[in-house]
Amino acid sequence: MTKQFAIKFFILILILIPFVGQAQQLDFASEVGFSPKNISRAMPNVMGSPYVNEDYQQVRINGADNKIYSGRYNAYINEMEILVAAGRDPIALDISNNDYEVFFINENKLYKTFNYESNRGITKRGFLVVMSEENDVTVLKEEIVKYYDKVAASSSYDQDKPAKFRKEDDNYYIKLKSGRVVYLPSKDKDIAKAFPEQSKEIMTFVKKNKLKTKKEEDLIKVANFIGSL
Repeated sequence: MTKQFAIKFFILILILIPFVGQAQQLDFASEVGFSPKNISRAMPNVMGSPYVNEDYQQVRINGADNKIYSGRYNAYINEMEILVAAGRDPIALDISNNDYEVFFINENKLYKTFNYESNRGITKRGFLVVMSEENDVTVLKEEIVKYYDKVAASSSYDQDKPAKFRKEDDNYYIKLKSGRVVYLPSKDKDIAKAFPEQSKEIMTFVKKNKLKTKKEEDLIKVANFIGSL
């Protein structure tokens, strides 16, 4: 083996080591019953966080024999990261063809996978937080984190604004008896428009109970009322 060949071989090994490690993580996750994928790469030099909570927290996952893992939710890309075992790198749950329920123990917070229709009518798939389940109707919340690019200073008197992640207002959805998961507006008049056949009953219910649908607890009450009609 020539010296030049040895150097090239050594470089190739260094390149392959991370991929071997990733494959081992995925194989191990598959062994414990998960459908895993590699987590998305972090974006450097960005202020804020794409995660709802930066720190990993104790979670239980459906079908995992009541074992406790550590997890965190990346709301920017709708990705659930899981630490399957101590000393191993995190994996992401592959939800493309699999359904998951992830319960954050300390927060008493349940995430489930759904296919749903956004406020723009676009069909999406991802994790939504279960807020309420009544009358065969489920009220759900989509946690939103957006990325904003760096903004260059407009003059020598200003400073550049760094790229950042920012938590936005949550979106709400309702899973109807038909199984469809549709967007639930936060304004009472918009809710009435979204459900035209029940619009009069909805407006009467809101006014009678003096509800403010921009408040999460009142919006849930309206959603459950819609489910009872």
